[in-house]
Formats: sequence, C-alpha cells, structure tokens
Amino acid sequence: MFNSLKYLLILSIIIPFPSQSNSLFQKIDIKLENNVILNDEKNIEKKLFDIFDLNSKYVLNFWATWCIPCKKELPDLKKMKMDNKDLKVVIISIDKKSIKDQLNFLKKNKVNELTSYYDQNMTFFKNLKLRGIPTTLLIKQQKIIAKKEGIFSYNKNSLEQINNFFN
Repeated sequence: MFNSLKYLLILSIIIPFPSQSNSLFQKIDIKLENNVILNDEKNIEKKLFDIFDLNSKYVLNFWATWCIPCKKELPDLKKMKMDNKDLKVVIISIDKKSIKDQLNFLKKNKVNELTSYYDQNMTFFKNLKLRGIPTTLLIKQQKIIAKKEGIFSYNKNSLEQINNFFN
C-alpha cells in the first residue's frame, strides 16, 4: 500500500497537472497577410484586407459541409451574430464542393445569414498553420488575437471570454 502511494506521489510531481484555465480561447498574435485571397458567395476573389476592416471585431470560423462538429456549431454562430450586432461573424469553408452546393447546405441548415467566404485550396487555412476544423479565431485590427480549436458553443461564458479578448 505504501509503495503504491509513494509511486502516485512521484508521478504527480513528474507529470504536470492539466491547465486549470477555464479559457476557451488561446491568446495568439498573428498579423493577417495582405496577399491572401478568398472567394465570396459569387465566386469573386477578395483580398483579406478588403474583407476585414480595421475598426471591427470579428469572430472567424473555419468549417466544411462534411464536418459534423462544424454542422453542430453553425446555429450557435448564427445566434451569436443575431444577438451581438457589434461582432461580425464570418465563416470560411475549406470544402472542395462547389460554392453553390455549400450555399445550399447553409440554406438547408437555416444558417445562410452568416457571412461566408470560401478557401477551397485551403491557402489561408494552411497559411495560419491550423490543425483542423472547426477552428474559431478572434480578429481585431487585422490581427488574430485568439483561437479555439474544436467545437464552439455560444453561451454567456463564451461571449464573456470573447468580449474580454476584444476589450
């Protein structure tokens, strides 16, 4: 018995405890690059700096139609947009499907009010060295200030954390 406790004590010292932070978002500081091009819903190319103005706060979410967690979080992103007029919610698809098919997907799932762009070659996604989807980024003054990898849930806690990053 004593040896088991001794072993557990040694392990607890060697192996660090998981972070006790309740933050959904990880603080980062990445300046957006001007040369990145995305397509809008009409398949017109747009420079990143033409999409994100300096004076706005953006919640940017990478998604795809085949991603089940992405599909689950889209209604939360829509609700966040509707509830918070000072936040601009933008979704960027990395899907290979045609833009028309993706727009139909958004309409079918009743989230077509979200501002959407398309990164079918994953240029922007790879440029940011993101690991997977869904991934949500917070952008202020054309800088990425925080990110969350994995499913995003809109609630009082997540909104408070987003507002803390923007203030």
